[in-house]
Amino acid sequence: MNPEKAPQSTPSSSVPGTPTQPAAKSAPMSPKKKIILITLGVICGIFVLKYGIYRFFHETTDNAYITGHVHYIASQVSGVVKTVAVENNAQVKAGDLLIQIDPEPFDAALADAIAKNEKAQGDYERQQGLASTRVVSVQDLAHAKDDANSAAAQLRMAQINRKYATIVSPVDGIVGGRNVEAGNSVIPSINLLAIVEANPWVEANFKETQVAHIHRGQRVSLVVDAIPEHEFEGKVVSIAPASGRQFALLPADNATGNFTKIVQRLPVRIEFDPGTIKGYKDRLVPGLSVVTSVRIR
Repeated sequence: MNPEKAPQSTPSSSVPGTPTQPAAKSAPMSPKKKIILITLGVICGIFVLKYGIYRFFHETTDNAYITGHVHYIASQVSGVVKTVAVENNAQVKAGDLLIQIDPEPFDAALADAIAKNEKAQGDYERQQGLASTRVVSVQDLAHAKDDANSAAAQLRMAQINRKYATIVSPVDGIVGGRNVEAGNSVIPSINLLAIVEANPWVEANFKETQVAHIHRGQRVSLVVDAIPEHEFEGKVVSIAPASGRQFALLPADNATGNFTKIVQRLPVRIEFDPGTIKGYKDRLVPGLSVVTSVRIR
């Protein structure tokens, strides 16, 4: 015989009359952890406060670059380059030889102009002498005078062209962008090299909402990306009379199509204090990025 299986009963989760256990409470924060969190909060608060105070007293932009006077040197006459007297990065003084174009064709043209001028001037003087005796007509005398004036003008042009064959530096500075070699044929208006003057300044493009607080003479802190270890000082010299958009080759016409407002920027010229750039002047070259902070209060 198979014994009958007794029915199994599910044990109750709780016994009637037994009190339930309260949930376990989280362990209290240790004093050390409290101190750390409070310290971190105080530090963050100090940083936020300092940043707010700094922003209140300064207008800052990183849309700023060092710039300077760059003189592009081109030939004013056509010819063959005989000598290039400088290399890139060379320092030059005003009047130093840069490029010598072969002078022989210009010397020959000058000699021809001198001879023609002497003949024309002599003919005119003889015509003047004969005019007093009425052997020469007034018209012949006028023609002789015109020929003399024309010959003098051609002589002057030959002298100028001969002078242009020797290209010298117009200013003190550093050579850059040289793209000419001896033997090259050159024509007028083609840049052969450039001279960069060693008197840089900063062109900072501030938003139009920032320029309201910027005025001439305000002090400026300058940090050049290429020289992060040194903070330069300067002052605001001038503010552009119009935004950069007005000087664009093709300015946008907002009267046509849909309009999207874009905050404009105004170039602000900032000059370095001479005392702060001692020892760094040769490193402050045009094109370097600058972080600019103007003290407005």
